[in-house]
Amino acid sequence: MPTVAHHKLRDWITAFLRHAHVPEADASLIAGVRVEAALRDPLGFDGFAARSLVHVVERLGAGGLNARPNIRVEHEDGPFAVIDGDGGIGQLVGVRAMEHCLQHVASHGIALVGVRRSSTLGGLAYYAMMALAQEYIGFAATNTELRIGMPPWGGVTPTLGNNPFAIAIPVEEGRPVVMDMSLTATEPQGSDAGAMAHRQALLSSGNVARPVMGGHKGYALAVVLEILCGVLTGAGFGLAHAHQQVGSFATPPDLGHLVAAVDVQRLIPLSLFKARVHTLNQQIKASARAPGVEDIFLPGELEFERHDVRLQSGIPVTDDAMLTVQALAESLRVQLDV
Repeated sequence: MPTVAHHKLRDWITAFLRHAHVPEADASLIAGVRVEAALRDPLGFDGFAARSLVHVVERLGAGGLNARPNIRVEHEDGPFAVIDGDGGIGQLVGVRAMEHCLQHVASHGIALVGVRRSSTLGGLAYYAMMALAQEYIGFAATNTELRIGMPPWGGVTPTLGNNPFAIAIPVEEGRPVVMDMSLTATEPQGSDAGAMAHRQALLSSGNVARPVMGGHKGYALAVVLEILCGVLTGAGFGLAHAHQQVGSFATPPDLGHLVAAVDVQRLIPLSLFKARVHTLNQQIKASARAPGVEDIFLPGELEFERHDVRLQSGIPVTDDAMLTVQALAESLRVQLDV
């Protein structure tokens, strides 16, 4: 599989967004978040990632996304806030929401920010991991459009998104513990959103999930996260995100997010917390291995290893992703440095 340097992929994405009238600084930030996801993802920059980029560009052109959003705090009460994303690109809105969240943790020990009128965030780990710089525990969650939808347990009508969430935990030594997962093991491939294909749904443990929807546990989590990210924040929820409701790319998606950060020291001394997490991690890593298993990985460990390797060797780009990127460049008359 061909690879592309991380800085080159960032330049490509930035160029596409700039062509769609996104300001330079915002375009670079959004591209950086997308590249970080590709550095961690098992497939690198695949067809799904490429198509989602095309959708962003098309939505910007159709008016369904705002290239220059006025992201503002709509309501605030102590450590709690609701942010209006003004139809902006999700990566930009998500970063601004977590930045606001982190500004308030020192005063209150915890902060929780809900977001409405936003769009797809992409990989959730980035936002949760923003809290690690201040040695806080970070949390991020979102609902999604029903292009990646699941029916309720026992039903057949897609009613819920795959509603991913992430938690990042600081540690004493080694890599932070970072869980980042969606609630379905499959996602749409190709132009038919109903055609589901197994996409190596690797959980942070490294185990491959079965090619099914979320199961009864994934369904239960999806319901709760739909309430927290959609209902609680005032964003769209459930069937409001069905394809027949969203319609064309001219319709703003109105997704909802929830981000939070916790100052561990309000509960336990940070050094003691880290030492206890380290002890737990050692116990887990020391577990007797099942036949054929060479190592036991903590949540996020594989992603960090993959990230470091790809910074040096490049990000894998699947054939369908490259074709999609080249087609987008031709349609926009954007010259790519390949």
